[in-house]
Amino acid sequence: MEKKIRAKLPIANCGLFGISEDHIQNYQSLDDRFVQNRSATFFFEAQGDSMEPLIMPGDVLVIDRSLEVKSGRVAVVYLDGEFLCKRFIRQDGKSILRSHNPLHRDIIISEEMDFLVWGPIVAVARDMKEL
Repeated sequence: MEKKIRAKLPIANCGLFGISEDHIQNYQSLDDRFVQNRSATFFFEAQGDSMEPLIMPGDVLVIDRSLEVKSGRVAVVYLDGEFLCKRFIRQDGKSILRSHNPLHRDIIISEEMDFLVWGPIVAVARDMKEL
């Protein structure tokens, strides 16, 4: 696979002084950055609070199914008829789905469950117009 060189983005300091560069000289396509394999890339809209504050309701999740989901990575999984966004963990031979919000318990996958790791989340987009 050809390695793409990303255009350097201007830095937006979230501290006291705001934008740190006066001139924006490079254009960067979000497709080029987050859609590496178009036929394997899918978008979901997040619902619920289990992944807050990492992922908020309404966020757009970008999933690249061509990539492997490694333990500890946030992914979309299919569990008993619904798609879930959770951190996928492999531990002691077990598959565990963990929420980011501590109010939600882990889900330990059993053999009776209809379960599939669907794909890793490679990016999240958030609509900031209401903030």
